[in-house]
Amino acid sequence: MNAIAAGTKLDETALRELEGAFRGQLIRPGDTTYDEHRKIWNGSIDRRPALIARCAGVADVIAAVRLARRTDLQVAVRSGGHSFPGLSVCDGGIVIDLGLMKGIRVDPEASTARAQAGALWGELDRETQAFGLATTGGIVTHTGIAGLTLGGGIGWLQRKHGLTIDQLLSVDLITAEGELVKASATENPDLFWGLRGGGGNFGIVTEFEFRLNPVVRSCSPDRSSGRSRSRRASCASTETGSPTRRTS
Repeated sequence: MNAIAAGTKLDETALRELEGAFRGQLIRPGDTTYDEHRKIWNGSIDRRPALIARCAGVADVIAAVRLARRTDLQVAVRSGGHSFPGLSVCDGGIVIDLGLMKGIRVDPEASTARAQAGALWGELDRETQAFGLATTGGIVTHTGIAGLTLGGGIGWLQRKHGLTIDQLLSVDLITAEGELVKASATENPDLFWGLRGGGGNFGIVTEFEFRLNPVVRSCSPDRSSGRSRSRRASCASTETGSPTRRTS
């Protein structure tokens, strides 16, 4: 354990109050799963938080934010853990891990999807592709939807449909005060403007609403390797009934 983590003392009274109402998992240094859950995609990042709060729902996120305010500890927020500079984890603070929050609801009639912030792009694609729909998402399936969306979002459909933020319709967000607010083009529009590409520090988004576009799955042979390459759902896609025209 490094000096920062070792020197951080949680308010035990505040922590006990959190434990009494928390539905997810609270992991501290010394717990058997601590090293597993502090690791992120970039293996060069080695940080040791004082607490990892693996939230099971919005109420858990609110409780974790309020604990951080009460104890004046730094907060890092983790969705898929793909932040290259390591913003998904911190030394001596609280990691609010949204990885357990993976709920996805697709409305094929409205061509929209609502997804909780712990979902990965492969998981969202699987649900939307059941209806022949997709949104601009990550190039690899194990990227978290939250970080990529809040950073702008590039993916296979961007040339036809723009960035992920161009398909974002609304969010549910927990503020630094621990309050739930909604943001869209008509509700808290300034906040919504900042979230669409501004990254973090506006709050913790717990759920996203995306516009979906009709696509068809494509599997094309990889001529260089001599084997069939199954691409991500939206990689080689065309709008239903209106194939993309290509010219040589």
